[in-house]
Amino acid sequence: MIDLTTPIIPYEGTGIFKLNSSYDEIINLLKENDISYEIEVSNNYTGQAWTTIVICKEGSPKEYSAIELVFAKNRLFKICLCEDFEGTLPNGIHTGISIQEAKKIDKNLKQDEDWDEVYISPDGYWLEYSNRNLNIIIISIFIPALERDDFFDYKW
Repeated sequence: MIDLTTPIIPYEGTGIFKLNSSYDEIINLLKENDISYEIEVSNNYTGQAWTTIVICKEGSPKEYSAIELVFAKNRLFKICLCEDFEGTLPNGIHTGISIQEAKKIDKNLKQDEDWDEVYISPDGYWLEYSNRNLNIIIISIFIPALERDDFFDYKW
């Protein structure tokens, strides 16, 4: 069973999931902790395969994932914490609060230029909100290299 209440630490991870871990390390952790998961593989625009491990809250359908672990070149570079995840960022932001409330907490949040429903924090996380009710539905944390222009060279 997975703990869905662990703190969310930008540039580091949450609970047993640490950014920059290898794919095999994470698969072993999932098996050791008897955590059910599904695997999805897609190619990004550079042609590099990305593998996503999807973990759902027990009893929830896949569409309501709690955690998505995203790998490239065998390394965990991004963790998406979705609506069923109950942990919080160090500043108290968590899924389910409104984007307006999050902007009051983190005054440095800036709306992404490419994705209307995404806000970016210089503190190492992204917030995605629902345009239906303006509540945060995903908090993403990532390795520092994701913020660099050369990220897609995969030399991190």
